[in-house]
Amino acid sequence: MAKKPLLLCPGRFYHIYNRACGFESMFNETSNYDFFLENFCIRLNSFLDIYCYCLIPNHFHFLVKMKYVEGYENISYLYSKKFSDFFNSYTQSFNRYFKRKGSLFNQNFRRKEIDDILYLRTLVIYIHRNPITHGLVSDLTHWGYSSYKEIFEVDNAICRSNEVISWFGGLEKFIECHKIDVGSDFE
Repeated sequence: MAKKPLLLCPGRFYHIYNRACGFESMFNETSNYDFFLENFCIRLNSFLDIYCYCLIPNHFHFLVKMKYVEGYENISYLYSKKFSDFFNSYTQSFNRYFKRKGSLFNQNFRRKEIDDILYLRTLVIYIHRNPITHGLVSDLTHWGYSSYKEIFEVDNAICRSNEVISWFGGLEKFIECHKIDVGSDFE
């Protein structure tokens, strides 16, 4: 019997991730990354805050905190439904554009609750270092589909940059900590 997915609850942090089926890519062109991220924000910003993310050709990672939403009896169901709607929408658009059929994602999206500040900081580093881990770049600033560079932007509309930087005790420490390989025990 399949393990039941973890319920998403308001006010809690989660590592949200998934990968493409088999050896496929879910981002074949630059526009795919932009479309995915833009629609993620449009469809989900009312329900979560984004703290960091990384999109690479065959998978993605987000660190999010679920928002409190008034007026819903079963909020965990609503959160999961909103994610499901987003992933289904992206798959349909991707399939139409590339003239393909079938599932794009490996399974239902994965989620892991994060309730420890040390684990939270380590996860931020792990997510940002993903392009290095997978041999796509040798310098974090060279990958355009991650929140690493966005953290430095004052008017960053996607991530809660100031909070992320505060977890590290400032920008200098944030940059220093990202030079360390934290391993791959997060999936």
